[in-house]
Amino acid sequence: MPVPELSRTIRINKIIDLLNRTSPYGGLTTKELATKCGASERQIYRDLRTIEDDLRIILEKETGGGQTRYRLADTFLPPLSPEQALIIFLSLIQQKGSALGGHINDIKDILVTHLFKYKYSPDRLPLEEMQQRIYIVEEMLSNPQEVSEHFGKIINALVDNHKIKIYYYVTYRGQYSERVVEPYGLICKRHNWYLVGYCNSSMAVRTFRVDQIESIMALTTEKFTYPQDFSLEEYLGKAWGVTNDGQITKVKLKFSPEVAHRVKNMIYHPSQQIETITADGSVIICFEVAGIIELQGWIMEWADNVEVLEPESLRQEIKAVAARIAALY
Repeated sequence: MPVPELSRTIRINKIIDLLNRTSPYGGLTTKELATKCGASERQIYRDLRTIEDDLRIILEKETGGGQTRYRLADTFLPPLSPEQALIIFLSLIQQKGSALGGHINDIKDILVTHLFKYKYSPDRLPLEEMQQRIYIVEEMLSNPQEVSEHFGKIINALVDNHKIKIYYYVTYRGQYSERVVEPYGLICKRHNWYLVGYCNSSMAVRTFRVDQIESIMALTTEKFTYPQDFSLEEYLGKAWGVTNDGQITKVKLKFSPEVAHRVKNMIYHPSQQIETITADGSVIICFEVAGIIELQGWIMEWADNVEVLEPESLRQEIKAVAARIAALY
């Protein structure tokens, strides 16, 4: 025979879970809760008082049509399994050194508090243990908090359609430049975020790497109209990274047997096609890309495990870079 207090504890947890699942849709009546929990409405009323008075979970009541519906007042969680909750938690940890990092700790704390408060006991969701057993190896910003603050201002400008003034480091010039920008959208490439917008100085759409913005000012009174014919997807086109130079080039690369398996299992660009797998296990892959400069850097990352077959101009450029590197040693 079940212990009464234990049965009530289980029932209260079930009520919280039911309200959590149904709050977005209006909640449940005491009669519906009683049916789902196998209890009387009187017991449900008592349990609801305990939830509010002892557990400090605020409930909202809405009366209409001769019945009262109960729902969680200011928070609810989707029906997540422990595994799904852990995956969300780990995805937050992965972003801790990125432009989103400044908000991650706060979001993580809120998530953990709500998961433990409304859904799971610590033994079912061993977050602390998982943090000790998972180590994220990623490039990290040296100042994620500052970049995150800039990122937040950009998000607000995107939502509100107001201009921003940025003090931006232009890499190829090696100097800072002040710009007024109408933010059109954001692009993420390898955990790096880029702002795409109309630059009033250049009078053209430009791309700005968010972590190279030294300072940002919201010009909340200066609104702009987002162009309905603009599309980030079309703007990028067949760009390898975030720069589309408008010239589409067919590139053919030969990867060594040592990396062929990895290359075949990854999609690096939407145009990617495996052309040939040679007798020695090498793989030849073709791309059609716009923005050869960004592609060059990626090719160099593979060192002697890749050979440029086409175009000849790219082959010669990689050869020249390799010669300059060899000269350093």
